[in-house]
Amino acid sequence: MWHKWWALFRAGWGNALAYRAEIFIWMLTGTLPLVMMSVWLSVAGGEAVGSFQPADFVSYYLGGIFVRQMVGVWIVWDLERAIRLGELSPKLLRPINPIYEYMAENLAAKPMRLPVLLPLLVLGPLLYPGAGYELSPANVLAFLVTLALAWLLYFFIQYCIGLLAFWMSQATSLWQAWFHLWLVFSGYLIPLDLFPPLVTRLSAWLPFRYTFALPLEVLMGRLGGTVLVHQVAIQVAWVLFFVALYRMLWSRGLRRYSAVGA
Repeated sequence: MWHKWWALFRAGWGNALAYRAEIFIWMLTGTLPLVMMSVWLSVAGGEAVGSFQPADFVSYYLGGIFVRQMVGVWIVWDLERAIRLGELSPKLLRPINPIYEYMAENLAAKPMRLPVLLPLLVLGPLLYPGAGYELSPANVLAFLVTLALAWLLYFFIQYCIGLLAFWMSQATSLWQAWFHLWLVFSGYLIPLDLFPPLVTRLSAWLPFRYTFALPLEVLMGRLGGTVLVHQVAIQVAWVLFFVALYRMLWSRGLRRYSAVGA
């Protein structure tokens, strides 16, 4: 299995190298956090806003760019097209589930982003005194674990929505609706701690937070101890839920796909 995975990863890496300019342009579209950072720094006016000091906004939104790029997935469009146009058929003839090909392709493109993203994490604290991240070994490990789980969760959410193309012609429209909810409840636009308490408590039980805000808050050192363990447990539970949902949709979708002669 591992040699198949490695072959898929190398193919994905080659594809990422071939389209590295496209990857860079796609990264430029993710600069909204810089706009939000400017807005909140202006609102703060040198004072604290809730639990956030001005320097925290710099750390939050620069770190948010990093997390978003590392967690981001784009397979819903490819998967919908493959199902709708019958391009999934040759993939089914291969001795490996197509999901591993999509996984490898997405993961292989992540290292291409690091030369641009890592300087952001360094420049923030240098340019804005007080900004920074908790980089103790234990916290870095916790960050990497929550980041990996966030990617898995985001991937399976998007894959499940893409699989709805077995039953509907515009699964991407449903993804756009989901994405607009994600913008609010993930903490991407506004830190969740700055919402009214009811919204903050609600977001703690929805999956959106665990694809973005959780690893970012860990990176900033805002979570630890039993609170972090509880949050990771919820994150794992959501991953398992969407993995189970994927298995169900894939099994039933394949039967429908074969039934129409694709």
